Amino acid sequence: MIKPSKRLLLTFCAVGVLAAANSAWAADTSIVNCAQVSAMTENDSDSTVNNAVWSNPMVVGDAKEDDEACVALTVQSVYDLGDAPDSYGTLAASGGAQHEIIPGLKLGANIDEEADGQPDPTAALEGADDDGVNIPALTDGQALTLSVNATNTTAKPGTLVCWIDYNGDGTFATDGSESGAVAVPAGTLAAALDVAMPQVPATATADTKGSSYARCRLSTDGLTASNPKGVATDGEVEDYKVSFVAKPQFDLALTKKPKAGQATSVKAGDTVTYTIEVLNQGTVDAQAIVVTDYIPAGMSLDPTDTKWSVSGTTATTTIATLAAGATTTVDIKLIVASTTAAGDLLNAAEISSAQDDKGAVAIDIDSTPDTNPVNETGIVDDVTDNSGNDEDDHDVATVTVAPTVDLELTKTLDKATARHGDTVKYTLTVTNKGPDNASNVKVADVLPSGLTYVSDDSAGAFDTASGVWTVGALANGANKALVITATVK
Repeated sequence: MIKPSKRLLLTFCAVGVLAAANSAWAADTSIVNCAQVSAMTENDSDSTVNNAVWSNPMVVGDAKEDDEACVALTVQSVYDLGDAPDSYGTLAASGGAQHEIIPGLKLGANIDEEADGQPDPTAALEGADDDGVNIPALTDGQALTLSVNATNTTAKPGTLVCWIDYNGDGTFATDGSESGAVAVPAGTLAAALDVAMPQVPATATADTKGSSYARCRLSTDGLTASNPKGVATDGEVEDYKVSFVAKPQFDLALTKKPKAGQATSVKAGDTVTYTIEVLNQGTVDAQAIVVTDYIPAGMSLDPTDTKWSVSGTTATTTIATLAAGATTTVDIKLIVASTTAAGDLLNAAEISSAQDDKGAVAIDIDSTPDTNPVNETGIVDDVTDNSGNDEDDHDVATVTVAPTVDLELTKTLDKATARHGDTVKYTLTVTNKGPDNASNVKVADVLPSGLTYVSDDSAGAFDTASGVWTVGALANGANKALVITATVK
């Protein structure tokens, strides 16, 4: 006879129980696993098989008979939070960004837990934990793509979203104007992901007073631009302080004037020295600055001035370097030609080319360097800010050439010899050989004691008492004559 075999059947159940009342901020979770004898051939002397009634959720006290047993497993929950100032949503009480840390989902190489957010003006309290992205100083107006290191070895796809407070209002915009996002597929292992951000505003430095904050969040929750704060079921949040700098500006200006001590009224044949001042008003060092001087008609470069190279009516010199904010000067000597007529001589100079600190052709913010002396409008002397619509890399200086004349006087006598009582005639001729007109010309002719004045043909222009002949104006190339009649005593 075959004896009936003894059979036992055990039944197991498990359930998770939150240990904290607030599920969004639960510190630990308890999982209770219960089992019972559910079947056998014989009767148990003190228990009934398969009669356990488990509560929901299960608790260790559900094991009422000795053929039942329950055991609890405590599952700890740890969280990552941010460390930007609390206006961005940092403390849990402020609805801050909060992620439960799970294996295989993180930013950068490190992740650690916090009991709460850590608002900090430097956003540096998490130290090495915030290693997902390095954000350099941002330049006004620049296009920006962040390279963020992310890991997602879970079975669910994740999303990485980054925000930057561009306008310095102490919050992250939720409309996408301050954020960018990228998918992080399941199975991603420590990959550098590009997050295309909105262009940095041209006014960011002024708006933020030079700095603000950034935040990156990674989760499988499907984060969007609208979630810069709040609870996420998994992943990591990292906060960073970011700085802004103004866009580099290349801005050279030039002024020109007669050198200190140089007279502004000169004569034909004089050497005139001008001082050209070049100012670097920008934030970028300049180099290879070529200055062109447009030599006016009636002047020429002094051959002793070897700093300049002359070609036709232009002279050029090069300034090797000029640091941002610095000023330098260079003199030029020009000779007034002997044939130069009286009047004003306008001498212009301008910056004709320059390079930036990288050696590239520079783009000046308010001027166009060139070698065209006639394309300047609204010229205002010594302007360095483009006022009056005058480009500030161009300037003029004026000297006045005083009139120059060459008067020649001749005197003739109508006879070589005479007797006492004879009448003689003297003829005075004054000629203006230029190059300018003469004015207020006077000739003195005082008769010696051996002669007695009789008459003259000047119609009153000759003063017999003083012997002065008032010639008056005498044009270039013109002449006038005076005949004086006298008696020999």
